[in-house]
Amino acid sequence: MPRELSLYKLIVIMAGALSLFLCLFALLKVKDAPGAKPYIIVTLLSSIFTFSYAFELSSTSLEQIIFWLRVEYLALPFIPVFLLLMCIEYIGHRIKKVWKYAVFIIPFITIFMHYTNDTHHFYYKSMGLRGDSPFPIIKLVGGPWFYVHSLFLFLCVMISIIILLRQLKNSSFRFRMQISMMVAGLLIPILANYYYINGLSSSSVFFILYPLGGFLKKPEKYV
Repeated sequence: MPRELSLYKLIVIMAGALSLFLCLFALLKVKDAPGAKPYIIVTLLSSIFTFSYAFELSSTSLEQIIFWLRVEYLALPFIPVFLLLMCIEYIGHRIKKVWKYAVFIIPFITIFMHYTNDTHHFYYKSMGLRGDSPFPIIKLVGGPWFYVHSLFLFLCVMISIIILLRQLKNSSFRFRMQISMMVAGLLIPILANYYYINGLSSSSVFFILYPLGGFLKKPEKYV
């Protein structure tokens, strides 16, 4: 196994372990804090995705890679939705149930498109192994719905960032620092998605390291 792959797998596994630790920590320590419930789900989904990606990196055939890619997509489409819900709840706002249910429509369609791609190629136009890699890495050519999913992800994260930034002006210094670090964490999936879509990343990695574990506390009033 190439040294580069071993190091990469180690980083991914550590990211998954960190997400799982934050999930358990939030569940045990701050489960009643604003935004804690969607945060717990986000970190759980993130750990499922990253551990599945580690198995994808360990795969030796295209069939194995596709299997673990499908496992990843049981978690990935829902991450931006729960990020958005987390940020809305964190600042003390609520949204109507009808809108809360509506934001899950695209993730469910994404899973359906991904799992039935062989019949319509609407999510991936083609799937194969890269020929320029010393170890098996899948080469994916996105179809129309892949870009719909990517745009949805981008919008969810950007709206989350805007929601948080709007609270900076009238917040205390402590709360501003919390929001700033949350925004920094939310920028990671945007950058990862940009590099992936433009073919600048070495593989289809999309793991999220959230610097949010210590910030799920009751927001102070915006005086």
